[in-house]
Amino acid sequence: MAPRPTTRQRWAVDRQQLLILLVAAVMLTSFGLLVLWPKQRELTALGHAVDHERDVVSQKVLASHEGMYVSARIPSLRMAQRVFSRRLPSEPAVAQFLQVVAECVEAEPGVTHEIGQAQIPVTGSTPAVPLRLCLAGPFDAVYRCLVGVEGIDRLSRFRRVRFARSEGAGCVQAEAEILLYYLPEEQPATNPGQSGNGGGTTPERARG
Repeated sequence: MAPRPTTRQRWAVDRQQLLILLVAAVMLTSFGLLVLWPKQRELTALGHAVDHERDVVSQKVLASHEGMYVSARIPSLRMAQRVFSRRLPSEPAVAQFLQVVAECVEAEPGVTHEIGQAQIPVTGSTPAVPLRLCLAGPFDAVYRCLVGVEGIDRLSRFRRVRFARSEGAGCVQAEAEILLYYLPEEQPATNPGQSGNGGGTTPERARG
């Protein structure tokens, strides 16, 4: 029979096994701390960077879509601006309006007209030129003239329209008060320390 190992021999074997396990544990721990944990941190940082870049790309794509939408809307916006400027110009442009009124009257034979500035109080913040239009002729023709003038591509308002019988058979006289609106462009603010005449002195107050 083989001799049984003594206690000292068993303890030496156990120490060797314990030492091997301890070295293996140290190696695994070192591998985890020196290799796996930095790689995990790099992967986490890379994931955050990818998410950030994805958000940036999404925002750029959304901005490009909005830019494409605005670009597609530019022609219609320019058209709307031209229509707005034509209906509400930056100056009274009364002469152009009178010319269009004359064309409306000329389209109706037998109608005469007279138009001029009137003393009508203007209310509201939008400036307007008050006009008085007088028409004379057959009722149907005068009515069509008023409808044509009201449909002129210019922002205006009929405040009052009065009809009266005329001497001719079937003829009437019509009088309309019209407010012709316009919207002046805003003037740039000037430096309070400078005067309007370009000099350093203050202009004299207008005498009554």
